[in-house]
Amino acid sequence: MIIEILFILLSIYSVFISYLVAVSLKRINQYEEFIIKFQQIIEFSTKKMKSVDTLGHYESDDETAFFFEQLKTIQELLNDIFETEKTESTSAKEKKEK
Repeated sequence: MIIEILFILLSIYSVFISYLVAVSLKRINQYEEFIIKFQQIIEFSTKKMKSVDTLGHYESDDETAFFFEQLKTIQELLNDIFETEKTESTSAKEKKEK
């Protein structure tokens, strides 16, 4: 009788924990997608600003250089958030270069 009650309680507990893990993973995926989209927007903005400033006048100016530097800093921070996955082909290329 005690074993059956423990089994039922354990079953209910495992279902509850499984539900919590599923909800947590869904939320983590949503945040990850948001950060990736934000990273893409910053990367696009940086490329567009550099294409507008082909001669480098704005980037070297004291007032606008601040904005260029801040965009670069944000881009570097976002690039460091996610680990880059190395495929076998890139690892083989790295070995050949050495």
